[in-house]
Amino acid sequence: MSEERDDAMREAAAQVDVIDTAGRVIAHPSRNAVAASAAEVLALAHAVERFWEIAVEGEILARALALPADDVRAHAVEIQAGKINTLMNALRGRNEEESNDD
Repeated sequence: MSEERDDAMREAAAQVDVIDTAGRVIAHPSRNAVAASAAEVLALAHAVERFWEIAVEGEILARALALPADDVRAHAVEIQAGKINTLMNALRGRNEEESNDD
């Protein structure tokens, strides 16, 4: 039973516009933070994890860019840029083929 509720919650969270929800909470925290639904809270939690993952990969990219210019640096930059691109596409709901069309 609990697993079914968790699945339903995940489905509901997938429908949440996290940017809109975050904006509402930030605009009036005393009212909107406590009024957020469980699905909105779950969606925000997932978004924080995804954003943090992008930040960590971005930090690694910055470190790669600071390496001496050689093949190792070029490879590290390529790998990190690819990871960040993949993560950003996932946030945008796009796949690799769609991102290559830009």
